Amino acid sequence: MAHIHSFLSPPPPYASNRLTSSTPTKFPATPVFASMNKPSRFEGSILDLEVSGSIPPEINGTFFRVQPDTRFPPLYEDDIHFNGDGSVTAIRIAAGHADLTQRYVHTERYKAETTARKALFGRYRNPWTDNESVKGVIRTASNTNIIFWRGMLLAMKEDGPPFAMDPVTLETIGRYDFEGQVTAPTFTAHPKFDPLTNEMVCFAYEAGGDGSDCSVDVVVWTFDAEGKKQEEAWYKAPFAGMIHDVGVSENWVVLPLTPIKMDRERMKKGGNKFAWDPNEDQWYGLCPRRGAKTEDIIWFRADNGFHGHVAGCYELPTGEVAFDLTVADGNVFFFFPPDTNITPSDGVAKRNKLSSPTVRWIFDPKAKKSAVEYPEGTVYVADERVKPALTWLTNGEFSRIDDRYVTKPYKHFWQAVVDPTRPYDFAKCGPPAGGLFNCLGHYTWAEEHIHDGTKETKVSNETQDGKFGLEDVYFPGPTMTFQEPTFIPKEGGEEGEGYLIALLNHLDELRNDVVIFDAQKLSGGPLAVIHLPLKLKLGLHGNWVDNRDIEDWKARRAEGGDVGPVKVAQEPLPWQKAYLAQKEREANGTNGTNGTTNGVSHA
Repeated sequence: MAHIHSFLSPPPPYASNRLTSSTPTKFPATPVFASMNKPSRFEGSILDLEVSGSIPPEINGTFFRVQPDTRFPPLYEDDIHFNGDGSVTAIRIAAGHADLTQRYVHTERYKAETTARKALFGRYRNPWTDNESVKGVIRTASNTNIIFWRGMLLAMKEDGPPFAMDPVTLETIGRYDFEGQVTAPTFTAHPKFDPLTNEMVCFAYEAGGDGSDCSVDVVVWTFDAEGKKQEEAWYKAPFAGMIHDVGVSENWVVLPLTPIKMDRERMKKGGNKFAWDPNEDQWYGLCPRRGAKTEDIIWFRADNGFHGHVAGCYELPTGEVAFDLTVADGNVFFFFPPDTNITPSDGVAKRNKLSSPTVRWIFDPKAKKSAVEYPEGTVYVADERVKPALTWLTNGEFSRIDDRYVTKPYKHFWQAVVDPTRPYDFAKCGPPAGGLFNCLGHYTWAEEHIHDGTKETKVSNETQDGKFGLEDVYFPGPTMTFQEPTFIPKEGGEEGEGYLIALLNHLDELRNDVVIFDAQKLSGGPLAVIHLPLKLKLGLHGNWVDNRDIEDWKARRAEGGDVGPVKVAQEPLPWQKAYLAQKEREANGTNGTNGTTNGVSHA
């Protein structure tokens, strides 16, 4: 007689990488759905989490973060982590206590798949692989960043518009189009906030069509503190690639274009949207923040590299722009290999061996440039290539600074760090899901590298040890890794005075803690550890919001408040309107759908 577990554990319903069952109940047996990446699918609240140590009493606010958390077995067995549904976590801290709430973002995608009780969307950002029933549906999973703006949370992913959520309940309010001011199909997951003007500076790439057609159109917007659009400028990129993060100084915007390229023909054949190009340059678009015209951008070229996240961006006394971010020396996204290769079996191992230093670039807004004609339009390219001004061998990612110093010269930054010299218990943990981010690092620039105009400084790559300041690193042990850290400023404190909060992954126990450090004394260990009685997925980004801001905006957003309730989008996006019009023509027998994305013709 067969054991009961032989009936409870059927084989995954896949053949030749495709889902074969109409009622799948089991996820693929791949690393993307195992260990810390095994779907959590948890929604709910936990009151008064267990705490070791003492949470500093002045900490009063919420740590918001978002994770991709797939709800249904995917259509493709080799699905990737970034394709999961956005699930937002709120860790509310007050008076030494901590509570947890977690809710999914109710996107159009979420609603369609909830109704069907199965996956309907195919490969990552490839609508040609979707179920026909969701043509015309916005594909975004809103799973990359969660920010607080004007009394709402905005759940963001760069392939679609943001979705507004209530910061107290985490209920989804709806798609947000800035009250009709933004109609582009895509929107960044990394807006920047100017602490002097309270402006939001944001952008979108692949912004010219339906968000899935590999357009080279890039747009940059500025919204003032009242939510009114003040600037909108459109540019052409040299190729259809990824612009994940952005740098913003007082007068300039820097757009790092990573050589991981889109291709419509590859997508039409059911392939990946992106492929790494080891022979392509990394590019940086420098454009004015105010009054910009299409021809005002300068695209600077540098040797091949993979962009990580931005630390700081500011202007030197000379008027040049300093721009700091991590740049890896190879393809971090091993699941998007070059077109000429198959995905290597040791792709994860290769990623964990990449070097990812913090690189400072200096861009001259007065650099000579030439208008270069590309098939999709004119691109304004600097005549001279650029090289790193300095390279700090931090080998980290997810750079964060004290956000009060966005646009300004800054002294402190923090990262999740990869240190392969530290012990790692592979027998207990297996491969480190999400990367071997086994340390947290605090970095303090040496005085000569802080260009605030008050002293003699320099921009030089000369160093004996690859360091350009002080390093303070915390290693938790051989069975743990970190997710992105977030800085909590101390009220009235100087730059970098405050706390650092981050998720700690217990890879051997498959659960998480939330750790809180003195931001300038990481090596001393956490001040408090908030123990979660469950496993969260590997998240991408998060932010800290002071409770006073939440309460103030709650009153302003109430019925009768001076701002009033959040107004969600009332109209379909332009590409959706085009799709509906085309469907109507088809019904009348006047048009077909050949060569379309999301059902919209781009012939």
